[in-house]
Amino acid sequence: MARVLAARLSANLGQQFIVENKAGAGGTIGTDAVAKAPADGYTLLFPSAPFVTAPALYGKKLGYDTLQDLTGITKVAESPMVLMVAASSPYRTLKELLAAASTQPGKLLFASGGVASTPHLATSLLESITQTDMLHIPYKGGGPAMMALIGGEVTLFLDSIISGGQHLQAGKVRALAVTGAQRLPRLPQVPTFAEAGLPGYQMTHWVGLAAPAKTPQAILDKLNREAVKALAADDVKARLAELGVTPVGSTREAFNQFIAQEVPRWTDVVRTRRIEAE
Repeated sequence: MARVLAARLSANLGQQFIVENKAGAGGTIGTDAVAKAPADGYTLLFPSAPFVTAPALYGKKLGYDTLQDLTGITKVAESPMVLMVAASSPYRTLKELLAAASTQPGKLLFASGGVASTPHLATSLLESITQTDMLHIPYKGGGPAMMALIGGEVTLFLDSIISGGQHLQAGKVRALAVTGAQRLPRLPQVPTFAEAGLPGYQMTHWVGLAAPAKTPQAILDKLNREAVKALAADDVKARLAELGVTPVGSTREAFNQFIAQEVPRWTDVVRTRRIEAE
């Protein structure tokens, strides 16, 4: 997604935007690099969900303050999450699954792509809201986690529609609920969490654009305008749709408010569920 946006920004502004992957430590290595970069608008961050969970997971080990050292430019895009079970699962509704989790604490197994990964945290949030306890089975990536679900090694897997789409279409897994305010066009028969009886559950995969906090306002405003314009381009919308995500293009104020709300929300989940980063 970063490259899709970068290509359109490069074309619109006549200046090349280069995407550099700085993976590791839950995205904190790349975030740290941007937080400490010159605040001139030439070094930007493409944050995702781990950006707002890192403060709770790493605490003082972080070399930066998420809310003080960085500022949001726009929320770029988001993708709903889907709660999936194997095609052979006895659970056909979210209500049935949660009833089993309630009466059999620690018996239902949920997969994730690793400790403190987005699926892990998303399911932990579900546990907190429903006051249930399930057993976490971390795998080395979303692919192995999905294979474990298909093979019946685990009870459920809560992940993005991007990772689950082809397996849902093939009938290898079954969706019980999707996040978001509306049903997905590609899964019209699957209810939202609210429709399934859990209106308080809100979670999406998201990506954004951010910069060092001391970047001049004029530069931040221009980057916001250009990013929003790029996300409205037909070719960008089409490419993002192919990836299974919806462009957002929010204001700076809305994105920063979102970040400010997400950090304490995930801090509470991490502490309540006693999640520790590896």
